[in-house]
Amino acid sequence: MVKNQIIILKFGGSVITEKSSGRPRIREAAVQQLAKELKLFIQRSPKTRIILLHGAGSFGHPLVYQHKLLERPLTGSRLLGFAEIVCSMRHMANLLTDNFRAAKLPVLPLQTSAVLNEKNNAMVLFNLYHLKQILDAGFIPLLGGDMGLTQKKQAVVVSADRLAVLLAKAFPVSRIIFASDVDGVFDKFPPSGNTQPLPFLSRKNLRRLLKKMNEQKSQYDTTGGMTGKLRTMLSLRGKEVIIFNGLRPGNLTKALAGKPIGTRLML
Repeated sequence: MVKNQIIILKFGGSVITEKSSGRPRIREAAVQQLAKELKLFIQRSPKTRIILLHGAGSFGHPLVYQHKLLERPLTGSRLLGFAEIVCSMRHMANLLTDNFRAAKLPVLPLQTSAVLNEKNNAMVLFNLYHLKQILDAGFIPLLGGDMGLTQKKQAVVVSADRLAVLLAKAFPVSRIIFASDVDGVFDKFPPSGNTQPLPFLSRKNLRRLLKKMNEQKSQYDTTGGMTGKLRTMLSLRGKEVIIFNGLRPGNLTKALAGKPIGTRLML
């Protein structure tokens, strides 16, 4: 484990919410298990700092489709829809924080727009000094998928995957860990039978795999699923990314400790 390393840990919406239900519900048992394992890791590695991210899951994706916000002017009823989604994500963050605080984790929920903005058609991080202050004080900042505004006053989905990449670039000594609802990255999605995930992917292998993968967007996913996640990772250089099944007890402990689990990307 690298000294003073920052771990950017993302809990996918499919892990911490009942995503397929289309209703905003937290999977409390799963969240509590993840919190328990994270707490144990921090006790063993107190100098490692954590930035915690969460996907939107059932609190965000269905509403984006319902209000038809993407790439459309924010006028009339869409303004109310935008506000509803933002409030839903705040509610989700508060529910998650309640569970983390119950596990004695010093999680501090932050509004994603407090550190992220749109400039020249790209999302950029700002106010990093404030985020570093929070980390240095011993807190675990919690940020999540959210809605943002472009310079053209249109709504844009700010995915936690994209946020993870931006944070990894901002903090040189860092690695990314994704807790998903699948065992890792497979040669084909969805995997069949007892197929095992690919244990390792280089940048070259990842590019080759992406050429084979078709975009598979469920009716409740606005961020491209696994394919979208992997494409986002391509902009990283010199980073380690772990993708594993966060629904299996003990897996997070292994991923945090750097033990073999899921799929390891070296970019």
